[in-house]
Amino acid sequence: MTQNAQTPRGQAGASQEVLFAAEGGTVASVARPLVLITRGRVEFLAHCPGCRDWHRHVHLGNVTGPCGAEYELQPRRAKGAA
Repeated sequence: MTQNAQTPRGQAGASQEVLFAAEGGTVASVARPLVLITRGRVEFLAHCPGCRDWHRHVHLGNVTGPCGAEYELQPRRAKGAA
């Protein structure tokens, strides 16, 4: 069975960035998630920089995806914001 065979993998939604942290030059992956409003709560749908699959999270900040990749969820900037 192939994993997520029906899941679209286009880049139309959330974006990813790779940033270099000031301390030690380590790489921190950043995902800018889509907001997903469910019946009971607000969730964040992020395109994982590790496995390139979509993961759902319940908060912003540092998260670990089900694949084990660690990355930071940051809110998307509003259009026209500097």
